[in-house]
Amino acid sequence: MFKKIVASVLAVCLIAVSFTQTAKVAASGEKLEEKTAQIISKEVKSNDSTKKKLKKLFTYLQKDYDYGRKVGFEAYSGWEKDYAMKMFEDKKGSCYHYAAAYAFLAKKATGLRVRIGVGQTNGFSGKLQKHAWTEVKLSGKWYILDPNMDKYAADSSGKYCLKKRDSLKNTYNQFKDTNYYNAAF
Repeated sequence: MFKKIVASVLAVCLIAVSFTQTAKVAASGEKLEEKTAQIISKEVKSNDSTKKKLKKLFTYLQKDYDYGRKVGFEAYSGWEKDYAMKMFEDKKGSCYHYAAAYAFLAKKATGLRVRIGVGQTNGFSGKLQKHAWTEVKLSGKWYILDPNMDKYAADSSGKYCLKKRDSLKNTYNQFKDTNYYNAAF
């Protein structure tokens, strides 16, 4: 009898924790959706073409945000929303913050399929290092939009904005061992 009571109490506690986590994620998604809508209303026009919206938001992120190193990235459930909001709040962040922030801006502005790639690149120093970037599916093809790489890699102005994924496979380690996270509110 005692074991059944303990098991029931534990089950109720687990349900409560799960409900709290779900509510927290939902609230962060609503806050993120509001913030991205606010930025988009200032940076793009509703009659801009899809490509023009993507480029304007790319330029906005590069111009108005700085790099802030983050050591020890871990992909937990909802990290992409947290990282995007942190970027918008602090106006700086790592490649993971840039990728997440841009992914949600692109998703909100265009409604296209948008994902965040987490893998490796040799684009900064010629040596492989961990990195995150954004990819957008446009007309059936994936395009890379990497405002962090474009801003900080040598001789790269515009090199990582709306480039076909296949044209950059050598820079992004052939996309081996890359994990993808869909941008979804």
